[in-house]
Amino acid sequence: MRKYVILILFVLIIICTGCSANPDATYRVWYHGNENTYGFPPNDPNEYKTGMEAVVLGSNTLLKTGYVFKNWNTKQDGAGTSYDAGSKITIKNLAVFLYAMWTPAP
Repeated sequence: MRKYVILILFVLIIICTGCSANPDATYRVWYHGNENTYGFPPNDPNEYKTGMEAVVLGSNTLLKTGYVFKNWNTKQDGAGTSYDAGSKITIKNLAVFLYAMWTPAP
């Protein structure tokens, strides 16, 4: 019984410390229109390793009736980190999801 407890603790320590992370893993940046009415979000076909920088793309053909594209945000409700087109984002050990932020048209 004691051997199993030690084995389970060992496995949990490895998982929690990230020793099982793949150093060759690559990640993508994904763009979402966030209730756009027309067009398509940009597509970044690049694959990035942890620590690399990705240049944030523009709005491509996205449009939303009655709104103007403002920027991108890591949270759909705008409560995350905002990024303007052309800025850089450092890739962590996760895929990045960016959501279009819209402001009412004047």
